[in-house]
Amino acid sequence: VIAASLANPECLLEEVYLYETNIGDKGATILAESLHINQRLLMMNVAECNITKTGWNEFLPILCDTTSISATHGSNHTLQCLGEYRVPANVQNILVLNKEQDKSRVAAKKILQTHRHLNMKPLFDWELYLMPHAVGWLERFAEARPDLKMSTIFEFMRAMPMYVVGGVVGIIV
Repeated sequence: VIAASLANPECLLEEVYLYETNIGDKGATILAESLHINQRLLMMNVAECNITKTGWNEFLPILCDTTSISATHGSNHTLQCLGEYRVPANVQNILVLNKEQDKSRVAAKKILQTHRHLNMKPLFDWELYLMPHAVGWLERFAEARPDLKMSTIFEFMRAMPMYVVGGVVGIIV
């Protein structure tokens, strides 16, 4: 019943306390799946519920789906706490990231942390028009990843060398 309520897009719950309810890994799996579309729940206390590493890991793809950049962007950026006891560091780190108010920034940070190489090929149809926007986005969100910014610029240049050379020649002449 709780999982069905949490999965309902009209659910208004912001906190759920399931402390010491002995839901185990199976219950954790059911609850994690119910949070996929929930964008309101901030805290679900499942401490002391006999959840093992297997059960905790069920929350990872909900909090940060790494299957694609789009999936990461669509992950749950709202849930901030699963209780304060025995939450593994990999899950806790994502929950802490979700505490930031700017959810666009949270999504960008998750993308940059989990996708080491950003595929720019879908943007090439726009030619060089999007390059300043891509660099600006990386400048804003990838402070700790200068390698990513440089590889993105390089990928644009490698894909369109004649546009770049023509643009530079056109400016110099």
